[in-house]
Amino acid sequence: MAEIVPAILTNDISDFRKKYAELFALSHYFTKLHIDFIDGKFLPNKTVMPKDLALESSPFELMAHFMTLHPQIYFFHAKKAGFKWVIFHWEAFEDKNEILDVLDHAEHLGLKTGLAFNPETKFYDAAKYLDKVNLLQVMGVHPGAQGRPFEKNTIDRIKELKSLTKNVIISVDGGEKVGIAKQCAHAGANHIIAGSAILNSGHPKQALEELNQDIKT
Repeated sequence: MAEIVPAILTNDISDFRKKYAELFALSHYFTKLHIDFIDGKFLPNKTVMPKDLALESSPFELMAHFMTLHPQIYFFHAKKAGFKWVIFHWEAFEDKNEILDVLDHAEHLGLKTGLAFNPETKFYDAAKYLDKVNLLQVMGVHPGAQGRPFEKNTIDRIKELKSLTKNVIISVDGGEKVGIAKQCAHAGANHIIAGSAILNSGHPKQALEELNQDIKT
């Protein structure tokens, strides 16, 4: 069954606190919270980072999405900040064998793992890694900013990933809105990550209600 997972992406700690407070007030609508981290190297812009946050008492299951090079250097601070999940990008590694070391490091810290894929990445290139993580994340947009248009081939990519895996959670991130969320859920996505569709809507409560209704129909 699919669930809506709100997302926060910001380069300002005051803005983060504001957005977190908005979502905290709506915590009865969801159980997981996805927070994006960008290092200014893997992608050009930069966000707040795990060391800036202290969310140990959060009611949410916190998921850290690293759009960074060397994501493992942030895992300790993510764990300390209260995160349960670390999600990092296939494209961040020139030597794909390094991914195994990153997974070992996450496991040592007791963190669940996810591997994210940009829209142009072929899943068969990563075939031997697909069953080594807890979650596979399909990017519905080219990463780096919220509000970008949904890539039309994403639905087929979700279906493809569903056919390649049996027990791994499938997440889709980017471009989500009413109508698209339903298509992603029907294609087999378990987590529907929604950032600007909720926090930039002007009515976060209504947006969450509509998205939740959309994936149930």
